[in-house]
Amino acid sequence: MGDPTESHGNLFPIFLLSLFQFFLVPITIGRVGSWQADRFRREIDDKSNIVSIATTMPTDTTSDWGKAQAARAVRARPTVGRKLRALLSGFNLVLVIGWTLSALLVVHIARTQGPETTVFDPYNILSVPLGADATTIKKAYRRLSLQYHPDKNPDPEAHLFFTDSITPAYKALTNDIARENFERYGHPDGKQPVRLGVALPQWMFGQDGTGPLILCLLVGIGILLPLAMAVVAILNLNRYGGSSGGVLKQSISHFAGELRPNLSTAKVPKLISVAAEFILIPYRREQVEPVRRLLTALRGEYDVKDPKFQRRHPSVIKAHMLLLAQACRKIDQVSSLLEEDLKMVLAMMPRLWDEALKLTLLPYNQLGYCYLRPTLSFLEFAQCFTQAVSPSSRKGDSSEGLVSLLQLPHVDEKTALLLSRKKCRSLGELLAFPGGVDTRRDLFTQVGLSDGQVVDLEAFLLFVPKVDLFAASLQTVGQEEICSMDIVTCTINLRLRRGALGDDTEGVVVTEGNLPPLPFCLHCERTEGWWLIVADTAANSMLSHQRLDADILRQAQLMPNGRTLQLTFPVGNPGNYSLQVILLSDYWIGADAKLAVKIKVLKRTKEILLSRKEANEGKSTKKVSSAVKGNIDLKKNAHEGVSESDSSDSEHSGSAGAYGGDYPSEETGTEESSDDDEEFFGRNYDAIATRKAGKEQRKNTHKVNDASESASSTRGSGTLQPAQKKAAEDKSARGTNN
Repeated sequence: MGDPTESHGNLFPIFLLSLFQFFLVPITIGRVGSWQADRFRREIDDKSNIVSIATTMPTDTTSDWGKAQAARAVRARPTVGRKLRALLSGFNLVLVIGWTLSALLVVHIARTQGPETTVFDPYNILSVPLGADATTIKKAYRRLSLQYHPDKNPDPEAHLFFTDSITPAYKALTNDIARENFERYGHPDGKQPVRLGVALPQWMFGQDGTGPLILCLLVGIGILLPLAMAVVAILNLNRYGGSSGGVLKQSISHFAGELRPNLSTAKVPKLISVAAEFILIPYRREQVEPVRRLLTALRGEYDVKDPKFQRRHPSVIKAHMLLLAQACRKIDQVSSLLEEDLKMVLAMMPRLWDEALKLTLLPYNQLGYCYLRPTLSFLEFAQCFTQAVSPSSRKGDSSEGLVSLLQLPHVDEKTALLLSRKKCRSLGELLAFPGGVDTRRDLFTQVGLSDGQVVDLEAFLLFVPKVDLFAASLQTVGQEEICSMDIVTCTINLRLRRGALGDDTEGVVVTEGNLPPLPFCLHCERTEGWWLIVADTAANSMLSHQRLDADILRQAQLMPNGRTLQLTFPVGNPGNYSLQVILLSDYWIGADAKLAVKIKVLKRTKEILLSRKEANEGKSTKKVSSAVKGNIDLKKNAHEGVSESDSSDSEHSGSAGAYGGDYPSEETGTEESSDDDEEFFGRNYDAIATRKAGKEQRKNTHKVNDASESASSTRGSGTLQPAQKKAAEDKSARGTNN
């Protein structure tokens, strides 16, 4: 009789199948759910007038824009190979491999079912009832012997059945001890020890002499491999940093060392080129001359007189020149020896730019303000890099001008100059050109564009954004006046429209996947980004900022009244400020919008805090006029809001320093001055009011006690003792003198 535990090895494929399904099933459900969500989103986009020109071929295929769009259409063509690569790429490949292995395991389990384990039952073998006597058992044995005995049946299977089953069964039932053991324990030999099997195949235990090899394999896969993966992960965590974890920490350190509060747009490529990723790109001897030619061709884009420039690492200089070649639309002058390096530099640039931009958004003071100029410079350089417009051409021209026309297809510097002579000097003027589409097409024809180029230009203009509504207001929550250290909320109403279209034509809604191709940025794919900033340009401070996500942009384009946004920030010292609310794109040139907002910040005084306290409690009878309008008289309100005895204190505090200042001390009863008055006034409204009320109550109590003591001394002077009389007379004299 075989060992039943030997069949446990056949359960190993079932164990593997269960392990695979434990992970595959929930991951597959989540993946299918995401596919359905994407499909639903595409259906909504189709119903929302979202237009794509990815498959629309331009009429002029010889132009740069036509070549770029043709290449994009070829890349987007749905061939069988591309569908398979899309299906078998990334995480989908893991799912396909997992389900393939599961199917193979199912087939293997179905084909390799192990033999069924039969339980030895002598009563069943001899076909006798339980508890049969010896005579019945002998008769059954003789009957089966005549049928299966080798002398009666020459069949080998009959002989095997007789020797392995019939004979042991007869012996087990004719032996009293064996029969008793079987009836009590289910086995002729008595109670059997418990034997546990493992659902692993026998070859894994090395019974054929391969035990050490199998042991080493298990240790390597089960222990050493996870340990090595953990070590690599730890080393990468120490090496890479940033929010995405894809930038070397050394690069972030280099960016921080090069960053300056007044960084200009022309110096941004110099900063990005010091990334350690660029230094790791080999600088070969044959690249010296091509880099030297780029240095000569781009002399106007960097500081030639900088003595530190020539001492920089050769790979840094090479990366700097390749970035400028892309921004200045001079990729055609890049040597073939630098083509591979150019692809790597342009592919890494968006990630490095994003990480360097985050450094500019770090606050420099306790109010959370950031430097404005470096942030604007990074965003402006992103525009130049995307549209291949020279950063030097934007000096003194931050948003509008002829440079904004250079991003249009078929428009070069000569065409842009001709358009300026036709009173179309910027992209904004082109979008708002009077007379509609027909007049604008006539304008394009007059400057020398062909009919096909005009059609391409109009198709491109469908996607050019313009700010249709941009309004902003400032206020504090629950207060009419704005004091120092108040939290101010800037409410912005934003509505974007696309295209230079007539009144009877609806614009389009742009998503990340249907922007026009970039003719001069073939090696990098960029998506449209928008930033909303509240800034104090005079102080080079960015008070608050927000990057608009895809949902906000979608709502700003679809909602009739636009999208309402709110930015909050604390105000600093008292004074009059002229702030700017800036809407800036890191993709388009000339699509920016600015609003000027004026604000008056008052000094935080005790009188204003008390009036706020009273107004919150519903006890105030006068409202303080709006501080933004400037119609407030601090001294007048001080005399009206407090008692006569405190008017001098109010005037004194009103003439205090920038954060207004002295307050009465409960411990000494004197006036104390503190550098933390701003924090005190901002967080202890109740304490101030309680202190004031207690002071007034103590003064009133003293007056009442003095009056009562004087009256009692007058009425009862005849009954007073000599000492009491003398004290009363002295007190009365002091009162008279006062």
